Order: sequence, then structure tokens, then C-alpha cells
Amino acid sequence: MSPHHQALQIRERMFSTASSVGESSVTRGVATAFLKVLMERGYELTPAARLTESDASVAFVNATITPHKQSLARGDRIGALCHYQPCFRAHGEKPWLFAFGMIGLLADVECTEDLERIADDTHVATLAALGNPSPDRLHVLVDARDEDLRDAVGKAAAAHGGTLHVLTNSTVGTRWKYGEDSPLRGRGITYYYRRPDIGCDTDCPPDCGCPRWQPLSNLIVVTNGERQYAEVGFGVEVTAAIPYGPNAFSLPELASRVDMATAAGLPAESAADVVNLFRGVAMLVEDGVRLTGKGPGSVARKFVLRLLDLLDRALGVEGGEQLMTRFGATRQLLEVLRAERERRERAMAGNLRSALVLLDRKPHTTDSELRATYGVSADQAQRLRSTRRRPPRLTEGDTITVISPSWRGGAVFPDRAARGVADLSARTGLMVVTPPGPDRDPASRTARAQEFNDALRDPSTQGMLWMTGGLAAAELLPLIDYETFGACPKVLCGYSDATVLHHALYTRTGATTFYGPALLSQFAENGGTPELTMRSFTDLTMGGWSGRYPSAVEVIEEFVDWAEPVRTRNAVHARPRTVLRAGVAQGPLLPGCLPSALQLLGTPWLPDYSGHVLALELSDDNGYGPGHASRDLWQLHHAGLLEGISGLVLGRPRLWSDEQRAQLDRIVLDVCHGSSFPIVTEFEFGHTDPVLTLPTGVPVELLGDQLFLLEPAVR
Repeated sequence: MSPHHQALQIRERMFSTASSVGESSVTRGVATAFLKVLMERGYELTPAARLTESDASVAFVNATITPHKQSLARGDRIGALCHYQPCFRAHGEKPWLFAFGMIGLLADVECTEDLERIADDTHVATLAALGNPSPDRLHVLVDARDEDLRDAVGKAAAAHGGTLHVLTNSTVGTRWKYGEDSPLRGRGITYYYRRPDIGCDTDCPPDCGCPRWQPLSNLIVVTNGERQYAEVGFGVEVTAAIPYGPNAFSLPELASRVDMATAAGLPAESAADVVNLFRGVAMLVEDGVRLTGKGPGSVARKFVLRLLDLLDRALGVEGGEQLMTRFGATRQLLEVLRAERERRERAMAGNLRSALVLLDRKPHTTDSELRATYGVSADQAQRLRSTRRRPPRLTEGDTITVISPSWRGGAVFPDRAARGVADLSARTGLMVVTPPGPDRDPASRTARAQEFNDALRDPSTQGMLWMTGGLAAAELLPLIDYETFGACPKVLCGYSDATVLHHALYTRTGATTFYGPALLSQFAENGGTPELTMRSFTDLTMGGWSGRYPSAVEVIEEFVDWAEPVRTRNAVHARPRTVLRAGVAQGPLLPGCLPSALQLLGTPWLPDYSGHVLALELSDDNGYGPGHASRDLWQLHHAGLLEGISGLVLGRPRLWSDEQRAQLDRIVLDVCHGSSFPIVTEFEFGHTDPVLTLPTGVPVELLGDQLFLLEPAVR
């Protein structure tokens, strides 16, 4: 069979995968022209090696030398060979298909004449593949140290056209290695095509790096220390793209896929990567490569993971599969992508759990260490640190210590405190303890801070519960052991005056605390703790609950003096929540009592409200009414704290008339005029009964009058 017919026959097997550009007559013509010259000059056409026969230690899988690497390392004779080969990088942070398809030339070099013949063959074949462009557009870069290459290529350029550039200290690589343990080493030259009317300067050198210069191929002299070989890797599709643009993605078949990707929603900078990775994955999967942890399978897995990252981030699972189908992905390839996505999710879940354990032991572990050890992204690292700052969930038998940072109401109402301890213990299985009063003045701020810090540092205490509210928690702000709480957060629950410590701890540590019931005011309720109050507290602190917050059917409005004989308060029908301004808001939740929160203005313990869903409720002390609320809301507004919040939730005021509630609605809309965040009022938390437990710093969604907790507040 003639060399011409042999060259034509290769078309049948050159582009046979879903990733190919088999419809490109230009690409087929480039390969045929190059191979035809080589075969006319006595080279033997050999079949391309299977992708799975590659050696993963080399930089290029199935480039020219790879199928013969062991023979070359032994010093065997090769003869003069050529073949077409799909080729791509096997390792690196950003795996790239290199020239997508390459024609390989490999021949023995035993004397100067051999090298000159091979250089001449390569030169003529390259010019034939280029087609009509003038020979002066072919440029050859050679290292000044390689006199034999300079002489051989110089003769070819003088005979057939082209320009030789002898360079010193060039940025273009001229030395190659074929694996750290391999005896093979290479040195060589690079062929470039000079594009007209493109580039930074008409006189810029070929190693400039601008689009004027398009690399075509390399001629490399390979040695095993005793014998020399010539290796030529000619980039078929890079050359085929010359009529269309400065890179292979200018080929119509590839450009159309890039257009598909951008039209589907991929960023322009990612579209070419997706096309590129799809082609590599398709080649490997269709060649029978199984995704594994080593060898060619590890290369395939690396490609698949990178492809999934790009697709899932921009298009989601369904959109990514639709794009792959439009690219021509086979059912086999789609199944591989699905299976690897599921494997990755399982593996990453385990990695995240392990990373969280590491952060518990070593809180100062850096993001780069998490990435190197567990493959954790920057976003995942941030979420892990946030999750780590959520306290471990309470379980039956855990100890919860009652603390009195605000007021020692338990000493004034000991029977009521005992009733609260009994009810909470019986209904949750928790060990609720009230520490003895300090030796020093129990009203002193240092004594109250010591009680708080002792419970915080006590390894036998898993939770801390406010005795009740008051007016004095702000006195403790500089005395709190923030470092210990940040390193080992515990369930901490309370409301009203507890706001100042909730917010201060959140500001200093980012740790989650709970704005919820206190012992005297909720768990010691005459007749038992309201069911919704107890269920919300246990769901949040013990169950790891997330979902839609329930609404109260009944509300207990009346007040019974704690010193009076015990009687159960009467419940009335609950008012519905009111949507003052509709919309959707998402962000971490920041709950608190409005007048208490204002105590932190101008202090270093004030949280950054921006981005949060702000949940504020109103005090019921000393006749607090709409006038007081107006004063406090305007102060909040003037301090700039409402700027940038994503939503506002207001608690249900106790014992307010319909007119007072309507007046509050008007005040809120006036204060918030000019903003657009959604607003809902009459929410069941704070100074009301029953109360919902709201966590600090955990993502929520506010939709109409519904609040959704998006993640568990404990771990």
C-alpha cells in the first residue's frame, strides 16, 4: 500500500471518541499531510498506543516517547517510527490537554547524518502540514548550547525556508525529563508559526509569549546515557487552528462547544476549561480507564473532579448533565460523572468531619493546612470554623449550670427556682444545678463574673442557663473569659439582659449562643413550662433541629406576681404574625432585646449587624411602650445599625393594646423608610409566653411571616 493510502487510512481511527473533532477536514488534512511526508521518507506507520498503557510518571500521557519509553531506557534500537496519538498532561494543578492530538516521530540517532536527516524530514513535514502559508512564517528556536541541533536545523531551514533563532537564557524550555527515576533526558528545539498582524510588536522575538507566535512542535534529542534518539511531537490541532485563530479553541468544532458552555451559563474563563476537560475525560473513559487512586485512573479522577467542580458551581447537577449531553457524552461517561460526584460527596463529608475534629483539637489550624490535608475549599473552611463555633448538643444526663449574671433572683424566689429546676430536669433528662452563692458579696460584678467563668471553664458542665433577666449584665463585659468560650463553646441560653453577653460573645468569638427561656421566668411557670417553649428549647439545643419555626396557637399575656400563691396563668388566642414589608431575606440570625442591645453602642463588644437577619424584641419593664420603642429604634437607625441588614423580625410585645401595636407598626415603617429589607412583627420570642429559642449566628431565611433555620445550631 502506498504511503498516501496509508496516511488516508489513519483517518478511520484518528477521531473516534465523543471528544474528537472528527468532522474537521482541516484537522484531518493537517495530520494526513504530515504523516504522508514521513512515510514517503521511510518512516514506519505504527498504531497509536492505548491510553491505559501510559506511564503516569511522565508529564505527557501517550506522547511520542511513552509507548517506547522502556525500550529507550534499555538502549534498544527503534528504527524510524511515526503515529498519531491523543495526548494530554497527566499532572499539575490545572490539567490541560496538550495539542489534543499529536503526531509522534521517533528514530535512532547514531551519527550527525541521522540528526540532519531527521531535522530535514521534520522541517519538510511541518511545512507540508502548514499548507499555503509562506515558509518565512516558520521559525525555529534552539538553545545556543546545542551546536549539533543548531547545525542540523540550520541546514533544513536554509534548504526549505524558515528562520533559525539561536537564543541564550530563553524563556522557552529546552531541557526535558521523563520521570525522576528514569535514565532518559532530553534537549531540543521548538518550532513556531508567526501569525501576521497579531501580537505586541512586529519585531518581538519568538519567545515573547504573545499571540503572534504559535508553538507547533518540538524536536528533542533523547539520551539514556549511551544511545541517542530523536523524538518529534507535532501538535495537530494547534496547527489546524492556524486559519481560525491563535489557539486550538478557534477550531470551529471546539469554538461551538465553548459557545454552548457560555450560553448555558458558564463564565467565559471556565468555558474552554470545561471543553478541554470533557475531551480528556471522554478519551480516558472510552478507552476503558477506571477512576482509581493511582496510575491513569488517578489522572482520570483528577480530570473528572475538576470538570464536576466547574459544572456544579456554575450550572448545578442537572444543568451540567444537560451540557455534557449536548457535547455528545455517552451514557457510559454520564454514569461515570454521576458515580464520581456521589463518591466525592461521601468522601468530602468524611473529610469535613475529620477537619472539624482537627479544628477542635487545634483551633489555629490554617486554611492552607485544611486544604492540603482534607481538600477543604476556602468557603468550606469558613463554614467549618463557623460550625466549630457552635456548641456540642446537649444529651440526656448532661449538666446544665444555672448562672445569674444579671440578677440573683433565685435567692429571692427559692421555691420558684426549685420548681424550674425540677420541671426542666424531669422533662429533658438534664442535670440542672444551681451553684452555691459566692463567699464574697453576691451582688458584686466580680462575683457574678466568677460564677459565669467557673461554669464556662468547668469540664463537667455542658450547658449554662440564665436564672432570669435584670439590668446588670453589662457590668461583666470586661471580666468574661472570651478565649475559653471561643475555644470550647457551650450551650448558653437566656434572654432580655442576657443580650449584652450574647452579642459580646458573638463579637469576640463568633460562637453560637441561644436567645431563649430562662429558669425563673419560663421553666418555673406555674402549671409547668409551656409545651412550645420546652419543645423549641430541646429541639435547638439537644435535637440539632433545623426547619420552619412553628407558630403559637395560644399566648399567655397576664402577669402573676412570683411572690403570690401559685396559680396557673390564663392563655388567650395568639395574634397572627404581621408582615409589614414582604420579601425574602437570608443571613445569620442576630436576636436580642432592643434596649439591652443599645447598651453596646460605642463599645468594642458591639456586633457588626450588616448581612444579618436582625430579631429584636421589646422589654416589658416599667411600662415600656411605643414611645420607648420609638426612642430606641431611632437610636438604632441613627447609629447606622439598620444599614445593610437583610431582614428584621420584631418580637410580640406583652400586654399591649391594639392601638399600641398599630402605633408600633407605624413607627417601624417610619424608622425603616428608604430601606428594602422584609419586616415581620408579633414573633414569638423574648418577653412573651410561649417563647421560641433563637440561635445567634446560624443562617436563617425569612420568607413572609415564616422563619426557617437553615442549619442545626449545635453539632
